[in-house]
Amino acid sequence: MRRISACAACCALVSLATCGGASAADDWTPQRPLRLVVPFPPGGTADLLARLLATPMGNALGQQIVVDNRGGAGGVIAMDAVAHAQPDGYTFGIPSMSAHASTASLIARLPYDPIKDFQPLTYVAQVPAVLVVHPANPATSVQDLIARAKAAKRTLTFGSSGTGVINHIAGELLRLESKADLVHVPYKGGGPAMVDVMGGQIDMMFNPVSSVLPFLTSGKMRALATADKKRSPVLPNVPTMAEAGYANFDFLESWGLVAPAGTLPAAARRLRAEAVKVLREKDVVERYTAQGLTLTPSTPEELRTIMAGEIRKYRDIIQRAGIKAN
Repeated sequence: MRRISACAACCALVSLATCGGASAADDWTPQRPLRLVVPFPPGGTADLLARLLATPMGNALGQQIVVDNRGGAGGVIAMDAVAHAQPDGYTFGIPSMSAHASTASLIARLPYDPIKDFQPLTYVAQVPAVLVVHPANPATSVQDLIARAKAAKRTLTFGSSGTGVINHIAGELLRLESKADLVHVPYKGGGPAMVDVMGGQIDMMFNPVSSVLPFLTSGKMRALATADKKRSPVLPNVPTMAEAGYANFDFLESWGLVAPAGTLPAAARRLRAEAVKVLREKDVVERYTAQGLTLTPSTPEELRTIMAGEIRKYRDIIQRAGIKAN
């Protein structure tokens, strides 16, 4: 389910059952501006994807789509706003699947149900995490990194942009699987953590390929492995974690479009249809592929399956690692 085939996406566009038929999608026209809620501040990938969609979708719908950045609480503030909005088609959101999955396990009393309170529209994009180190690190592979640490009886530090996020959970899984002495160092954002990797203050971190690609290209970081089932097209010489001996080590940062549960079906169909048109445009696909991102339009049912699967995966690691919310 993590890889949406072109065939499935094409079928989705013509299937009334999955909200994709063009004729079915044309029977709702908004009469006022719409709101696209982003769970993070401006400048991040979720914000960039939201703005990629907002203008052409708004033009097609004949109404402005206002991007509403509501950062904080690991995405809970934004997703609460979506879950409790009127289900009339005028409000939808673009959650990070990893953050959505983490909060479902770390926060005991969410103000919404992470599955039942949302109407999935389409998967949007995905990018694998990559394990990076300082370029002067003598380790040439993940196996070498772990072996050196064990031989020297040395603690390895790994950074993250906060408790429960993708780079934290990936680091914890490596600790569990390798049985090495790894210590989590949380930061207030991925930027400061990357600065400390480049400065040698911490040993390593997992981060989305799109975030670290410029630093890998400039030689300020070195990649040891990608957390995906196959190698990244923009990092063809970097092995996967599976190749490094860690089977099923699959961590993708990804995003989807969701509306409040019970959203007017015609509105959900139209929103999804217009989003998929943008995500399938050749120049858009090429631009984001060059940054390491894969645009992945899907059916609503496929997105719901992905959301549930991510929650199960994150919950398992969080429980095994004994992670608690701050």
